Amino acid sequence: MSRCESCGMPLNDATQGTEADGAPSAAYCLTCYADGSFTSPDASIDDVREAAIAALVAEGVPPLTATRLTSSIASLPRWA
Repeated sequence: MSRCESCGMPLNDATQGTEADGAPSAAYCLTCYADGSFTSPDASIDDVREAAIAALVAEGVPPLTATRLTSSIASLPRWA
């Protein structure tokens, strides 16, 4: 399974972002990327990680687990 190259979210038909022509993005999720550009272009790695932790916790993931799951965001292609 591929993952968003910005936040690490698993990519599938329901979570893929969109390119400028409306085609699904092969690299980014809908939270990070829409209409061919980043939804928060000025977001830092820390901003993205905090948002990802909050989303995971909202879905019932324990905070410590969410923190561990997002620890590799800095190594994703958007941030490399």
